Order: sequence, then C-alpha cells, then structure tokens
Amino acid sequence: MTELRICLPGQRLCLSDKVYTSGQGTYERQGYIYSQLTGCLDIVEKDNVKVVEVHSSGEQTVVPGQGDIITAQVYIITQQYAKCNIKCVGDTVLRRPFRAVLRREDVRATEKDRVEIYKSFRPGDIILARVAERSITD
Repeated sequence: MTELRICLPGQRLCLSDKVYTSGQGTYERQGYIYSQLTGCLDIVEKDNVKVVEVHSSGEQTVVPGQGDIITAQVYIITQQYAKCNIKCVGDTVLRRPFRAVLRREDVRATEKDRVEIYKSFRPGDIILARVAERSITD
C-alpha cells in the first residue's frame, strides 16, 4: 500500500533533475519542484522520467507565481505602495483573494524615482500586473 502524502501550496517536494520533472499542480524554481496546490502528491513514471504532480481533491486553488499575470483590486494607497487583493491568476478566478503590495519602484520600468503612486492608482481600481520575483533583502 502506498502512503498518501498531502501537499500545501509552496511546499518543496524534491529536487528537479534528469529523473524528476515538474508536472500538473507543481512548478520548478531554483532546482527544486514545489507544490502549486493543496492536494495529494502523485509521481507518474513516463519514458524513464518521474513526473511529480499534485492533484486537488476538490476545487482547484491556484497560487500566484513569479511571472504570472494577475488581476487585482487596489484597496489602500500610500506614498510608497498600493495594497491590492488578487482576484484572478491568469484566467482562473480565485475563491479567496491573495494580498499583494505594488511598490512605487515597480510601477514602471523607467523614471522609477518620479512615480507618484497616488496619481497612478485609486482605491477600487482594477489592475493587470505581472508577479515579480521576491527579493530576499525586501
């Protein structure tokens, strides 16, 4: 009898190498495979490669990852940032929103020091954004 392993979003599952590769419900980052969903771990062997997958038992929950396009609603504005609720990741509408912070320096690629965030956004605005990589120094 095989052991049932429950995974949580963001949980590191194993190394990503020639033997193990990321499949449905997982993503690869910095040489490791992580769970993208809450669900059960499944390792499927295909052509001498083990595909690591996570299957949700119920409604699919998606976690925003680096590079994903998200739809969010702004709810607080300060001089340095805008706080947002992420409503959609790609085409998937979330059951519960994720919280996010849009920093002033991340609003545009040029003239970052001249951005006045309160002139760019207002509470209630719906924005389309790409998830940036989290910096450890932040």
